[in-house]
Amino acid sequence: MQEEINLRGIIQVVHHRSANTGMRILKGVAASPGIAVGRAFVLDPDLPVDDSQHIAPERVASELSKFYNAVETASAELMNAMELAKRESATVSGIVESYLLIVRDSAIVDTIVRRIESGMSAESAVAREFDVHKTLMYNARDPIMRSRAQDFEDVKERLIAAIRNRTLVHMVEADSVIVASSITPQDILFFKQTQTLGFATEVGGINSHACIMARDMGFPAVIGLRDVTGEIQKDDVIIVDGYSGWVVANPDEETLERYRHKALKAEEYKQKLGELINKPTITTDGVQISLLANVDTPDQVDSAVMTGAEGAGLVRSEMLLMHLGRYPTLEEETEWYRDMAERMYPMPLTIRAFDVGGDKFRQGIPHQEENPALGLRGIRFLLYRPDIFEQQICAVLRASMYRNIRFMLPMVSMVEELDEARRLVKLCQQGLANDGVEFDPNIQIGVMIETPAAALSADTFAEHADFLSIGTNDLAQYALATDRLNELVSDIFDALHPSVIRMVRMIVDAANRHNKSVSVCGEMAGHAAATEMLIGLGLRELSVAPRLLLELKQRIRNASAEKCKQLDHELEHCNTTQEVYSVLNTIGTWRGKDDLDA
Repeated sequence: MQEEINLRGIIQVVHHRSANTGMRILKGVAASPGIAVGRAFVLDPDLPVDDSQHIAPERVASELSKFYNAVETASAELMNAMELAKRESATVSGIVESYLLIVRDSAIVDTIVRRIESGMSAESAVAREFDVHKTLMYNARDPIMRSRAQDFEDVKERLIAAIRNRTLVHMVEADSVIVASSITPQDILFFKQTQTLGFATEVGGINSHACIMARDMGFPAVIGLRDVTGEIQKDDVIIVDGYSGWVVANPDEETLERYRHKALKAEEYKQKLGELINKPTITTDGVQISLLANVDTPDQVDSAVMTGAEGAGLVRSEMLLMHLGRYPTLEEETEWYRDMAERMYPMPLTIRAFDVGGDKFRQGIPHQEENPALGLRGIRFLLYRPDIFEQQICAVLRASMYRNIRFMLPMVSMVEELDEARRLVKLCQQGLANDGVEFDPNIQIGVMIETPAAALSADTFAEHADFLSIGTNDLAQYALATDRLNELVSDIFDALHPSVIRMVRMIVDAANRHNKSVSVCGEMAGHAAATEMLIGLGLRELSVAPRLLLELKQRIRNASAEKCKQLDHELEHCNTTQEVYSVLNTIGTWRGKDDLDA
């Protein structure tokens, strides 16, 4: 348990204060929640590469050998990281796999070889080639491509380290806090084995692979700390507050005690949440809320069930593609869905059809798109490739013998897309029936509402679909015409913008008019400030990551549905995001006192 490790670190550092007693406070960006207190382990940055360095012709063979050996070394390290990642989650495994694909990219390797043959050193050739790709990523119109620029930087550093014969296995003591210019996903996997407590880095993005993994694995992290490797020395006592973005070096006794109390409070709060697993999810005035889980793998289904989930509101089936690196066979796909359905039985399992394209798996898309977010993705891709879609439908149907699977269509904008998908489902059902295969003939077909067009047509979709699910992440991005990964407009993107709230209200009202279930499975469902708002909007089904289930249940059990409705009436009059937050801030005055003030 991460909090227990943090507390052990706090207890130890009280008796191991740095000789440098001057307290320093640094402000960065909170990237992963939690509190870590331990001794700093500072990763020294590598020496820069002179990419203008040239070699004599007789050194070409040895430089090529250095490069090929570096590729093999980096590949072996990443393969080892893949094995570690398989025990974590499909998300982690997919991230490491993307690095492996870059290392083994034949076009990149061939270009580096040509650079070396033309007279560049192995280090210079690697640096020059990866900098070219990184620049292309930074200048791409597609925000997802821009966010991947750091991947090329991480792989470049890994290859150069291998060329220099520098081990990437850092001798980190248990209960250390890592201070670095940046960290890679592979570093995080290794540091977990050494009981590292948290991270403080100079660079990185909230949605970078490293930050995603830190959140997924429970490491407190703060990023964007200017010159943190110069401000903090090895063995300094350091506090990383992943809630607020503060980092404190060599805290005084009063500060250390305050954070010790905060960490203890977090641990007590988490233990108390464990007592809620078998308690009903019901408001103080008797309104029942269904809590579902977003899952990526069969193992996550087990975690969801153990945490008290009442089903799976979202299975991201494209994670199977990322895990395999290809489209599965019918047998592989059927077994994956059947395994999940068995583990979740008798509770419902909502499988979303492959959400291919955009920022996800892109194999099968005919060519590079200038704007993938508005291109061939979700249901559009599936209808473009009916061979892939029909196999997935057949796999879902073959796994539906337990009668607890629902099938959901991603990125639907037009009712014609739903109608065509239903036609293909019926076609597959007829084929399976002719072959004597057992399946659920009444499987429910739902749609994800994540475009303004679908929100405005919510009545039509509620009439034709069996259930609705609101994907607030994409809905907000498309509604606000704002790339949420673009730092130039990041202050505009907010899922709590009044226009997004109005669309959610519109969708819920449409579903209720047609007596159809509707859930929220985007990040808004787990947003601490949004719980009462969603109840007030009429949501009675929320789906979040398993780790958020108990905190969400606690907030629901402390809420009054009647007060939440009054809150919604106030929100109806808000015209700005700031006004929305002002209204939501009043929740703190009537929320239960058991919530963690972090």
